[in-house]
Amino acid sequence: MSPLLAPAVFGLFFFVLSWMYPRRIVSLPDSGPRVSFLVRVGIAGSLVVAFIGCAVNATTPADMTGFEGWWRRPAALFTAALVVAVSAIILRFELRPTAAPAVIAPRRPWNTFTSRPLVWVSGIIASLLALTAVWQTVIATTAPEDGQFLGNVPAYSPLPIYMMFNGQFGYIAGVGWPNNLATLAALGFAVLVLVMTLRADANRPLPDRGFSTAARSAREMTARLFALLILGGLIVTLGAVWMHAGEIGQMKIAINDDYVSKDHLVTFGGSYDMIAFPLNYGGRLVQGLGVALLLRIAVDTGRAAARRRQQPTTPPTATDDLFAGLER
Repeated sequence: MSPLLAPAVFGLFFFVLSWMYPRRIVSLPDSGPRVSFLVRVGIAGSLVVAFIGCAVNATTPADMTGFEGWWRRPAALFTAALVVAVSAIILRFELRPTAAPAVIAPRRPWNTFTSRPLVWVSGIIASLLALTAVWQTVIATTAPEDGQFLGNVPAYSPLPIYMMFNGQFGYIAGVGWPNNLATLAALGFAVLVLVMTLRADANRPLPDRGFSTAARSAREMTARLFALLILGGLIVTLGAVWMHAGEIGQMKIAINDDYVSKDHLVTFGGSYDMIAFPLNYGGRLVQGLGVALLLRIAVDTGRAAARRRQQPTTPPTATDDLFAGLER
């Protein structure tokens, strides 16, 4: 299979497999002004991130510079962070508190309403992405203009985009900060956006008579949706970075060794040849998992919205009315 189509093909495959677990991963509040907002974010936002992740991979041209994909690999993560950031702005200005008696502003940690397992999984994926990007940065070096270049040889660059191939055999382009700085920047941006958004929502003003179940549920569902969007972008980007590292790491050369026998070829791999193949094809699978997760977010948000429309409306309590005023 072409690596350019891997996110879309594996994404659809894993999306179909995901229905072995039919339970929804996204829920919506029973009532309140956030419902339509969360529906739009859950469906449109996740589909945009999935589309960007597949499109930039499918349209990747031949690398003529040695860092052609510097912005393509983190595109899905940056898009997910942008979706959450825009949603946070809308949440801040559209759901602005109105005048209410005895309103207090709580001081809660950013992860008060966030699922702990979801935070841990996102943290692990983010750590793997950061470690891979840093590793691919520190192994880079510059190369002389008349050096021996292997693989898909781009135009020469004085930038540190080359890694040594098995000692002094030559240079392979595709590493260094020109290839990975944008990935690390997108990762930092995504973490900052998620933490700031969840902190702002967790500390939204509330009446001093107590915190209603409906208000807590709405904030938990909002935090879960935002965290899932970031997680989807993280997984797609991790897969893209792994696939790229695996592709350039699978380079091999063959040397004629007449000492053993005539026309006998001895094959040499690169410095991390043993893990390059798992990185390459594992990265394709990981990209597919990320796309499948984003598709499930969109579909499950639609399922939750349809289920909510089928349920009879429950009259709000007095406390819920006050919270609805605070959430507008």
